[in-house]
Amino acid sequence: MGKLAHLVSRYREMGIPVTSEVADTEFARTHLPEPLLVLWSTMDVRDRRHAVTVTRRFVTLVPDARPAEMAAALLHDVGKAQCSLGRGGRVLATLFGGLTREMRVYRRHEEIGAQAIARAGGDQRTVDMVAGRSNDAAARALREADDTY
Repeated sequence: MGKLAHLVSRYREMGIPVTSEVADTEFARTHLPEPLLVLWSTMDVRDRRHAVTVTRRFVTLVPDARPAEMAAALLHDVGKAQCSLGRGGRVLATLFGGLTREMRVYRRHEEIGAQAIARAGGDQRTVDMVAGRSNDAAARALREADDTY
């Protein structure tokens, strides 16, 4: 899916009220060790819902995914927790780059998230997948699961 289509889909998704917060947290709890669950919990409720949706898609593409790969799916956007951009700000950051500090943080969310995962004791496989440093079948499946709407 193209970048614009992904952006439009995420914008629409962020506007839908979250009614699955308890179920999403339980899902994450089954796949993340406590330090990574704490990190996941720092994400905006809409980003957590998105992470669970992506992880469910990912596991259909990679049914034998390793725990570190499941963690990467659940935490692929955790770096976004470090900025306070709303829907509109995220669109502007994606389209126009780092005009502000918040936009620069948003644009670096993969790197920032990977660093946070490493500090929390996450597996190197999780760190590499979140940082975008992997291009094997599981990493490509994660990108596909994130881009599917």
